[in-house]
Amino acid sequence: MATWAVVHLIHVRVPHEHIPVLVIRDVPEGERITVGLLERAGFRYGEFGSPWANHYITRVNEDSPSDLIARIRMGEGRRISYEELVRRASAPL
Repeated sequence: MATWAVVHLIHVRVPHEHIPVLVIRDVPEGERITVGLLERAGFRYGEFGSPWANHYITRVNEDSPSDLIARIRMGEGRRISYEELVRRASAPL
């Protein structure tokens, strides 16, 4: 199982900041978290009226930015399981 995150990237200063806004737990190996899946589940992020501006989706692993890992370990960001995300994405409107 893997962990994925939606990350708000602040890049106007150095060092850049990688802030998790949504952390998806227990993602089965081989599955990907996509914009389409997130939006169907009711999650949409962005800035300045532009969807997904300064936000990205990534699998979190040992190569992820250290500040992102630290923030996730400290509990930042909303948490959801992959199972719940898929359930929300396929729920009737």
